[in-house]
Amino acid sequence: MAEDLDAILGDDSEERREEPKPDKPTQEFKPGVGVDIGTSNIVVSRQTKDGKFVSRFHRNMLYPLEISEESADLLERSSYLYVKVGSNYYVIGEDALKLVNAIGKGSVVRPMKDGILNPSLKESSELLFFIIKAVVGDPKTKNEPLRFSIPANPIDVDMDNVFHKMVLSNFFKKLGYDPKAVNEAMCIAYDCNPVMKSEDEGDLDMSGITVSAGAGMWNIALAFKGLSLVEFSCTKSGDHLDEQVSKMTGVPKTKVIKVKEKKLDLDNTDMSDNVQYALSVYYEQMIDRMVHHITQAFKDQTSEMDGEIEVVVAGGTSMAPGFCNKLKDSFDRSDLPFEVYRVRHSETPFYTVSQGACIRAQADYAKLQKKT
Repeated sequence: MAEDLDAILGDDSEERREEPKPDKPTQEFKPGVGVDIGTSNIVVSRQTKDGKFVSRFHRNMLYPLEISEESADLLERSSYLYVKVGSNYYVIGEDALKLVNAIGKGSVVRPMKDGILNPSLKESSELLFFIIKAVVGDPKTKNEPLRFSIPANPIDVDMDNVFHKMVLSNFFKKLGYDPKAVNEAMCIAYDCNPVMKSEDEGDLDMSGITVSAGAGMWNIALAFKGLSLVEFSCTKSGDHLDEQVSKMTGVPKTKVIKVKEKKLDLDNTDMSDNVQYALSVYYEQMIDRMVHHITQAFKDQTSEMDGEIEVVVAGGTSMAPGFCNKLKDSFDRSDLPFEVYRVRHSETPFYTVSQGACIRAQADYAKLQKKT
């Protein structure tokens, strides 16, 4: 559990504390931590001395309960993780999803929306900080370098990430880290190394398109030899898909999420299941809409890539089986100004962004050591 929460959340808050668990064998980590600040999940990655990534995550969702004797009794009898902020209890993470499915009414809320702090939730930053501290923990070294992911500004709505970036940076500094923001899509390049095939130069590492398909946004970057040439995002991703399917089928959004994560196969959809059928329809619509935005964005750029491009994909919304096949088909039908020879799924799509951020944080640490 998080410590010193009064300093984070203020006086009008409390948390449920758990009994301490037996200590696990201590692992030695390289300095530098990566944090994927996602709309749906917070994912943290470190790397051991022998090069193995170790990651932790927490669902970035909440279920609000009005403060009452009944709700207090429910939480007292349960093992749910919760925090009291203002006039509500908030059940947090996976427990929020379990509770709303058990009760059968209401819905989960998120401290983030469309990749940034949720402007419609007054306590969004306080609740997000609670989740982040619980999963990130304390620095391993003084002023340990930390890279946290941020979305690029979207091309389909008027929104920017400046306030979101500043709030997160200040919070990580208070935890004792030396934080820097890193583009979410470029993290995939650092972890997965897209390759461009060029007749003149052969295979070029760290060159291609990277796509992070998350709950709130798709983040897209065009990299050339490790240099980011273009970065942008598009809204109406996984959460929007869940909302549309829920509206069309009358099935609660939380149950739609469960079907999407446990049953959906876009290569072999069960058409007799209304939720799976609706999910497949809206997935195709979402993919085609995103490829349209990607095509238009790259057409407007002056960059010319002389070769065949690899597209590397990660993110929770990409984890439905068959997703990459649908994406490749949509690229093939588009008039993208590059030739796409392959769409490759990250081997660790859920952890890739945090792992890429971790790699950049380690590079920050190495630079500091050289300076000193």
